[in-house]
Amino acid sequence: MPKKYSSEAHEYCRELYLKYGGGSHQLIERDMRKAGWAGWRRENLYDKGYGEHERLGWITRFGYERSLKIHTEQLVEKVLDDVQDLYVGIKNVRKSLQEKVDAGTAGKDEIYQYRDFCKLEIEARKNLNLTEDNFETFVAGFEKLCGWLGEIDAKAAERLIANGEQLTQMAAAHYGKQPDEIDSRAGNGANEGGDEPFSLIDR
Repeated sequence: MPKKYSSEAHEYCRELYLKYGGGSHQLIERDMRKAGWAGWRRENLYDKGYGEHERLGWITRFGYERSLKIHTEQLVEKVLDDVQDLYVGIKNVRKSLQEKVDAGTAGKDEIYQYRDFCKLEIEARKNLNLTEDNFETFVAGFEKLCGWLGEIDAKAAERLIANGEQLTQMAAAHYGKQPDEIDSRAGNGANEGGDEPFSLIDR
């Protein structure tokens, strides 16, 4: 007879399932054992048998896939909110520089910064208003934004790039992309230094 586990174990396993994006079941097994369920096995996740001998695994029985879908949608919404927030920040800096340019008090460096922020704002606005909303345009637009942001604020670009892999996974899930459908050559752009190509997909 299968060993029974508490609701605490079920919910902790759900958290791990979300953490690993529905994959890495060997890591879920490792973490479950570390958390105190020493005999827990990854096989608990899977459906077994047929008909009257069928035993539902935890993924099916406790609705882990539905939880993952909701979790992914929430992460995607947060990413989009962050991109919107980034656009607003760029616009505000551009406006403050424009005031100095209009008043004739801007120095040489500030004039160059104003020019760069104008370009950055235009591109950021385009990325927020893409007429063709799909995975490829998301990746291409985001990579351009990272590249140009790197010329203005390297640290800000690094923070975006550091989350590139997770952003790709969230975007792929949002647009219904399967891993084998993702073209690793798509959307290459300059990184924050402008010398090496940056790929949100490859990272």
